[in-house]
Amino acid sequence: MAKDRYLKKENSVVIGIFIIWCIAIYIAFLSYPTGVFEKALAIFKEQNVKNSAAAMFLPILVVVLAGFISPENKARLVFWRYKYALPGHRAFSKLAPNDPRIDMQALTEKMGDSLPHSPKQQNSKWYSLYKNYAGSITVVQSQKHFLLARDLSSISFLFAAFGPLGLLFTQSFNGALIYGFVMVIHYIILAIVAQNHGKRFVCNVLAEFSNDQKAGKSTLKT
Repeated sequence: MAKDRYLKKENSVVIGIFIIWCIAIYIAFLSYPTGVFEKALAIFKEQNVKNSAAAMFLPILVVVLAGFISPENKARLVFWRYKYALPGHRAFSKLAPNDPRIDMQALTEKMGDSLPHSPKQQNSKWYSLYKNYAGSITVVQSQKHFLLARDLSSISFLFAAFGPLGLLFTQSFNGALIYGFVMVIHYIILAIVAQNHGKRFVCNVLAEFSNDQKAGKSTLKT
């Protein structure tokens, strides 16, 4: 948990900049259809300053928006699955066999000649391995990138879901529709990025384990 909080703190700067960008797009659409994207860039440049009012309240916005959706629902939004959304639920059945870095024979032998089959068992076994390799550079970096992309996609979803409702009261239906489309594109792109980083994160743990000469059945018990 301490490491998760550390990684989230490291990501908070990028999340803050992204929130400013999303707010700039929203404000720019208040003047739709006149120079929307030019105005968005101008607002973004103006607000992305150290001593601006936005910068003062940005840490609060980061905490609120990044924490508004639960981790379980963030996983659903990213991986587009309601049940067993996390990539760890498919770690041994789908992800590991498709990663050339992972020695499946060594992995099977170290797991006790039997890989877990059910999604719940797969995620549980993967997590037990993750705890042993949480300090690995490749694992830490991929986890950091996954958490960042996951939070950015979740924030994009919030703007895509609620932003058009606000614009409907001040703008035309077309303006709200185009704004919603722009933010949905943000969300889809970032969700795909998060999916790739999440799968990489899971596979990095398994790659560390399968290629660890000292690892064996006892590793799973720690």
